[in-house]
Amino acid sequence: MIFSSWLFAFYFVAVFGVYWGLRTRRSRHVFLLLASCVFYMTWNPWLILLIFGTIAIDYAAALMIDRSDRTSRRKAVLLVSLVSNLGVLAVFKYADFFILSFRDLLQTFGFHSDLQTLSILLPVGISFFTFQSLSYTVDVYRRVIPPVRSFVDFSLFVMFFPQLVAGPIVKARDFLPQLETIKRFDWRRIDAGIVLFMIGLTKKLLIADQLATLVDPVFADPTRYSTRDLWLAMFCYGGQIYCDFSGYTDMAIACARMMGFELFENFANPYLATSLVDFWRRWHISLSTWLRDYLYIPLGGSRFGKWLTYRNLMITMLLGGLWHGASWTFVIWGAIHGLALSINKAFGRRSDANLSGAGPTRYLRTASCWALTLLVVHIAWVFFRCQPVTPVGAPEPEPTVVALQRAAYFVTHLFVAAEPDRPVWIMNKIPMVLALALMFGMQLYDEWTRHGRPGLRLPAPLAGIGYAAWLFALLILSPANTSPFIYFQF
Repeated sequence: MIFSSWLFAFYFVAVFGVYWGLRTRRSRHVFLLLASCVFYMTWNPWLILLIFGTIAIDYAAALMIDRSDRTSRRKAVLLVSLVSNLGVLAVFKYADFFILSFRDLLQTFGFHSDLQTLSILLPVGISFFTFQSLSYTVDVYRRVIPPVRSFVDFSLFVMFFPQLVAGPIVKARDFLPQLETIKRFDWRRIDAGIVLFMIGLTKKLLIADQLATLVDPVFADPTRYSTRDLWLAMFCYGGQIYCDFSGYTDMAIACARMMGFELFENFANPYLATSLVDFWRRWHISLSTWLRDYLYIPLGGSRFGKWLTYRNLMITMLLGGLWHGASWTFVIWGAIHGLALSINKAFGRRSDANLSGAGPTRYLRTASCWALTLLVVHIAWVFFRCQPVTPVGAPEPEPTVVALQRAAYFVTHLFVAAEPDRPVWIMNKIPMVLALALMFGMQLYDEWTRHGRPGLRLPAPLAGIGYAAWLFALLILSPANTSPFIYFQF
């Protein structure tokens, strides 16, 4: 069930009406849990058992950790939680990846192998709900939070449908306290939620889905296109993935807000960042903070000298790349960011991306850092996008090396002129450039208001007319069939 579909619109209206019609906190929680189950089961009804298995193990583990004062017992129970959560990821998400990689390695050294993949169905959002549930038991072990006693409340924390399949990754310390108070209907929150949902819908339909029509054919076969096509397609993919993912997040936060809940902010205008450190403070914030709190800092963070800091950054980003998907191209994407972050740390290039300042030197330095950051991020996106594909009728995806070759060709011919025998200058390039301009304009406006500057304020009648025109434009200009969100595959 996709947020940008009519099916979800009818579903949410029904859930919204019943939810606010219930009077007790317990009845609302039970209803939201049932609604979340229905939401997830529209993809595959049987995979709901996997989520509840994860929930049951972590719920019991947290209670056992809390009841014990013996460090060895607490660690043993935590280990059970870690193994169960990471084991689910290993089997469902990475088993075929490791089988194919091992088979390719054997063939590289001249050994024949008949190893077959398991062809296991990947549950939607598995990386999100396993990380979310896992962080809960770790926080209970660290005594950051007490364990929740209500199985319904804990299940709702893991399965809350607005953020179930693509985040943001919610921490128990932020969400569970919100379940302790009964929500009051507040029209101002509803109005703010509607506006935010419309913004997310605009990003998805008017920008991301439109850019996809240009991006997909170029990345499918970059050898058919010239260097100028590749540059445009690279930046268009950067716009597509940002508007697709941040659009989903906006709609998720909006749906939660309209029911009285606040979710974690996941994006803060990342393409205005002036360093890689600044970029990761702005991009997929819930994942970057999760990796910081549960991987980077436990590894030692930056406490033991610069070389161990660089090592910890590389490990964190390599595993962050692998978190996104079972492919070596994701690992390379993580390696690029890990290396760039290490260089960033080494030279002290830190910036809060505040574009204000005095003097031409300050402006020139800021613009140079911004341009370099944007270039590194988008070159890394090429590897992120070039994934092995499964040809129609084929039992397995193409070898990873084929995807790596596409990515290598793409990046190489950004700087080495590529003029095919029959150059294909991308059609409809003007709408794509306008879509990119709209994306940057939305970020600039949001950055303007974030620094305390006044935003646009319209009288109520004009605002109503504006909302109606906005919705009409979405209905007219959006594609007939909206595509699934990119991060659903993770």
